[in-house]
Amino acid sequence: MERHVAHGIMELMRKWVKWLYGAWAVVTFVIVFAKGGLSADNVTHAGIIIFFFITLWIYRWRKGKPVAQPKRYFITWCVFGAAVVEGCYMITAPVFSSLRITHSMAFGLMVQKYATDLVFTIPAYLLIFYVVWRLIQKYEYSPWEYALLVGFGQAMGDGSRAFLFNPALLIFLPYVMINYHAMNVAPYLAVRDQVQSKGQKGFWKWAAPPVFIFCAYVASGLVIYTVGALFGLK
Repeated sequence: MERHVAHGIMELMRKWVKWLYGAWAVVTFVIVFAKGGLSADNVTHAGIIIFFFITLWIYRWRKGKPVAQPKRYFITWCVFGAAVVEGCYMITAPVFSSLRITHSMAFGLMVQKYATDLVFTIPAYLLIFYVVWRLIQKYEYSPWEYALLVGFGQAMGDGSRAFLFNPALLIFLPYVMINYHAMNVAPYLAVRDQVQSKGQKGFWKWAAPPVFIFCAYVASGLVIYTVGALFGLK
């Protein structure tokens, strides 16, 4: 009886979580865009939102077509999405502040700075999305479970210092998580039916994405900023 009740509660939570998160995201974006207007950060996020919807449109356009090599497809397209998001962030917060692009720069210099950013970040994203691939092979997630757990893990790994020093920013978490939804939700939807998931359940199904993705970000960050310091990048 108790197990049946617990199962019913979980199903109810799964049913409502997408509506609650969706409402939270809409309110968050309305507040931020109303207050910030066409700030550089809002322009960055507007570009990311547009890219996210493009990826979802592409997924729906080719929905039902099997992927020849799911692992390669997933990691490749996640990394490509990450590169696009990195490009959007070049005007606000690239991996090193010295790489920030301004409108007065020559086009060649912009390309050079963006390429330098990718040299440091693409290897990190390869590691991160390899970790995500291993997680979806071990645990089975609904699209919304995946989007929220993986997005939360990336948000905590990428923005841990900001959230640690200003926990109030967690109120605007969807504003950050859209970055990661744009990178990897559509690729996951494309390969989900072909992933040979072991379907393991229990505590680690929910804890593993935040924990292991966070660790991948920390390890990548240590390497990136150590090597960057050797080249005088700040």
